[in-house]
Amino acid sequence: MTAKETPTSPADQLVETLVYGPVGLALDAVDNWSSHVERGRSQVTIGRFLAKTAANKGGSAAESLIEKLVNDASQVVVDLLGIDLSPDDEATPGPDASVSPLLPIADYDELTAATIVTQLAGLSTAQLDVVRAHEEAGRSRVTILRKIDQLQA
Repeated sequence: MTAKETPTSPADQLVETLVYGPVGLALDAVDNWSSHVERGRSQVTIGRFLAKTAANKGGSAAESLIEKLVNDASQVVVDLLGIDLSPDDEATPGPDASVSPLLPIADYDELTAATIVTQLAGLSTAQLDVVRAHEEAGRSRVTILRKIDQLQA
C-alpha cells in the first residue's frame, strides 16, 4: 500500500486511525506550534469580543425585561391584596401628584436613599409596604428599610 492509497481492510483502517494519524498529528503540531498558538489566541480574542458585545446588548434588554416583569408582578400583588395606594386622609401628598400607581414616590429608582427617606413620612402604611417590597426586591438599601421600620413601629 502506497502513501496515497486508502486502506481497504478493516485492520489497515484501524492502524491508520490509531497509529499513523496520531503520529502525523503530533509531528504537525510540533512543526507548526507557533501558528497553532497564534490561531488559538486569535479565536479566543474574537470569542471574548463577541461575548462582551452580547453581554452589553443583552444586559440592557434583560434589565428592561426584568423591570417590566417586576412592575407587572407588583401590580398583580397589589390587585390581589386589594391594597389602596392612595394616601391616608391625614397624610400630605408628595410634591409630585403624577406618581406611578406602583411606587408612591416619583422617579424612585433615580433618587438617592437620603432623598427617599425624607419623603417616607408622608406615606400611608400600604404605600410604605409597596416601597419596602420594591426596595427589598431591588437595591435593599438599609437606610430606607430602617426608616420604614421606624415609621411602621
